[in-house]
Amino acid sequence: MFLNKRSLGVVLAIVLGTATHADQPTLSIQQQARLVDFGIEVIVVVNCEGATAFEVNVAVRQGDMASQSFGVNFPSSGGKEVVPVFVPGVFTAGQADATAVLACNTLLEGMSVGQSIRITE
Repeated sequence: MFLNKRSLGVVLAIVLGTATHADQPTLSIQQQARLVDFGIEVIVVVNCEGATAFEVNVAVRQGDMASQSFGVNFPSSGGKEVVPVFVPGVFTAGQADATAVLACNTLLEGMSVGQSIRITE
């Protein structure tokens, strides 16, 4: 019985150690956004290691104008991805604030990033 409990403890330590060393998902917003028809295109960098898909929702505020992307789904290579996200609205060239939320394989990672961005034409 003692050997079984000890073996179980070793297995749990290995499993938990492996889980804590797995890369955590990452999300960042590029500082440059671009005006496009009916809104802006915000570039985000995502890393959902081991995921087959991910969803990103981006919200942007510029003065009194605020809008969001409504969650955009992308296939994932399981590594770093650089993707454009369309945010509808009447934006102008200049400074704005953006926030993004990430879900890897439909699991909300609870990650959000606030970033000052510059919108260009």
